[in-house]
Amino acid sequence: MHRPNISVIIVSYNTAELTLKSVRSAYDSSGFKPGEIEVIVVDNASTDDTVKRLGSELDNFRLIINSPNVGFGSANNQGASAARGKYLLFLNSDAFLEPGTLSSLVTTMDTHKAVYSAAPQLRDVNGTIQPSAGYFPTPSRLLGWMLGLDKLPLVKPLFFSTPYHVFDLSWYTKAQSPDWLMGACIMFRKTEFWSVKGFDEQIFMYGEEVDLYLRLAQKLSKKVSFDPTVYATHLGRSSSTKAATNVLIEEIKGIEHIYARHYPSYRSFARLVIKLGVLLRIAIYSMIPSRAVSVLEYKKLL
Repeated sequence: MHRPNISVIIVSYNTAELTLKSVRSAYDSSGFKPGEIEVIVVDNASTDDTVKRLGSELDNFRLIINSPNVGFGSANNQGASAARGKYLLFLNSDAFLEPGTLSSLVTTMDTHKAVYSAAPQLRDVNGTIQPSAGYFPTPSRLLGWMLGLDKLPLVKPLFFSTPYHVFDLSWYTKAQSPDWLMGACIMFRKTEFWSVKGFDEQIFMYGEEVDLYLRLAQKLSKKVSFDPTVYATHLGRSSSTKAATNVLIEEIKGIEHIYARHYPSYRSFARLVIKLGVLLRIAIYSMIPSRAVSVLEYKKLL
């Protein structure tokens, strides 16, 4: 048996069937000898039969059981602490690797020492590309995102060619080096991941990968690699019953934490921009009867 070269870390929360599929997709990866891949599942206090099914249907993985739910970043840190591999692949429980994806990411990391993180294209079950990358949320990018300016055809090319969230799907058809990659499927060297102490455990969920990439970029002066030639299927939000509005609210909370840590002199500006963005959404959704719940949730945020 070989010492693991890659540690695949999967955080599960009430996603039994998906977690099983995700684990199997990792072990089905091509190009590896037996023992070169290890899978570590961190269960975040699931109330379904996730733990039972993992134990009865799989025997080649490591399981960490949490009680209570400690959050996405903290659970990933637990998995990384137990990892023996040179590389860490953080894989969502609702994300499934194609056979050649993992070996391609490893090759990228092996051959490009100036790259500190790599990720594949993400697609939904119908094969449609998912937005999964962006650039650091500087004040101008925060303004563009919260007010929707980075989606306006005439404004975007002038001021937001590198937006906080890249929604242009054509961007994802070419090799890119963005500032950050979505945490659904991302690879790091273990030593570099721990050089900044891993994920910030004060962020429960949403925004934790952006904060991690900010700290890594500041420390390492390296770049990120997005590879469109390989992909993983990602369902999205399978362990969350939150509506899109609630997800955005949680992401806003993450942004507020990021500004407190990385852009402290712009905290007041960020609060103002966020408030304006929330008020804009309330004004728009108030005219749409089906978005009444969204209006209530945004008002709570204010």
